[in-house]
Amino acid sequence: MISHRQKPATPWLLIVLFIIISASSILLGYLYYKSQKTRLLKDKNLELSAIADLKVSQISQWRNERLGDAVLIGENTPFIKLLYEYLHSEDNSGLRSDIRTSLKSVTRSTEYKNVLLIDSACMVRGFYPDQDTLIGDRLRLTFPDLLKLETGILTDLHKTNTVNYIHLDLVVPLINTWQKDSSVFGLLAIRIDPREILYPLVQAWPVPGKTTESLLVRQEGDEILYLSELRFRKNSELELRKSMSEEKLPETMAVRGVEATTDGVDYNGASVLAAMRKVPGSPWYMVAKVNQSEVFTALNEQMTMIVIIIILFILTIGLLLGILEWNENARFYREKYETELDHQALRKHFDYILKYANDIIFLTDRNMLIIEANDRAFEAYQRDRNELIGMSLSKIRAPGAIKELENENRILDEKGYATYETVHIRKDGTLMPLEISARKVEIEGVKYFQSICRDITERKFAEETLKESEERFRKIFEESP
Repeated sequence: MISHRQKPATPWLLIVLFIIISASSILLGYLYYKSQKTRLLKDKNLELSAIADLKVSQISQWRNERLGDAVLIGENTPFIKLLYEYLHSEDNSGLRSDIRTSLKSVTRSTEYKNVLLIDSACMVRGFYPDQDTLIGDRLRLTFPDLLKLETGILTDLHKTNTVNYIHLDLVVPLINTWQKDSSVFGLLAIRIDPREILYPLVQAWPVPGKTTESLLVRQEGDEILYLSELRFRKNSELELRKSMSEEKLPETMAVRGVEATTDGVDYNGASVLAAMRKVPGSPWYMVAKVNQSEVFTALNEQMTMIVIIIILFILTIGLLLGILEWNENARFYREKYETELDHQALRKHFDYILKYANDIIFLTDRNMLIIEANDRAFEAYQRDRNELIGMSLSKIRAPGAIKELENENRILDEKGYATYETVHIRKDGTLMPLEISARKVEIEGVKYFQSICRDITERKFAEETLKESEERFRKIFEESP
């Protein structure tokens, strides 16, 4: 079977389809990543906000409980009278045991490290237990103001030269309310160890995490002072300071009044999500934070798998489209090969016909130049192949028949075929009358003319002989009486 199937063009449709599928896959992956990232951020922001609110609520409750203890102590009139009598008696040796027992009862809470009984002259008159019996520098400096208190207060977290560990004081004013002219006659200074309850309260995190952290800070001048223990920088409470010029620092945002959940850079330089809150009734600020790398770890791992799947999908699509194109090309070249085999068979058959045909057969181009001929043509024209191939038809026409050549070619080109008689001339000059059957053919898009020429010399001779016989008999018939 002969196929005229054209060679496959560049598969632009497949290329465009591959680009569209690839771009769509990448776009869908990107949109999925963006949506998941937005969802994760929203969920984490809500979680951090809830944790920060919970921490602030717990710390506020803790502070209120301590101040509530101060109120209970201040309203315990028998206890206050005992302290008053002890401080104002010249011989109070009999009361020392009762005072010690009473002070011991004050430290029933595990976070109350010790208690000092201080008179109005800023002298320690009683204590429990028997260590840390000195008044701290900060308490001593503010003592005149403390004598003006009407209710208990909590000092800020601090440490001094005389009391060199971190603590805060619950200061309870001792007031002789049973007397007409009541006044503060002394103070109870209850030292609170923040490591017992406050710091664990700050640090506790309801959801386990590798980088989750909550902390307390306060402003000191143009700096941020870290009050609580830090998860990733040990022994830095009341030591680590950061400048408020670090605007991306969540602690800076908190001190500047930002109460929101946002991204930032923490004290270790890590990118974080953080929720900031002010602790009511105190100079403290709560920051609950988590590293962004932890937030997006699961998403990044998921996206790695999605990217791998997208790449494999694109490669698979590319492979399938490539196989389609390969099959198309393979089909084309297989058909071309089969066509070539058919052409070769036809060529051999045609060559056989050309070689052994009794008629003259030749092929000419549009310029009427002979481009192929059979052996009978070489024999008839008495010329070898080199002479005949490339020769113009006008060169083998008898002089008297050349003028008809142009008209014959015009008819052949218009109709596609023509049959006519003419006279050609051999190399030795002898004439050869021919009956020519010509047809226009197209080979691989190029037009040619195929001519089959039959030598009619004998037929012409017979016609002349017959004509002469007829003429002779006509004359005899006409001359007979």
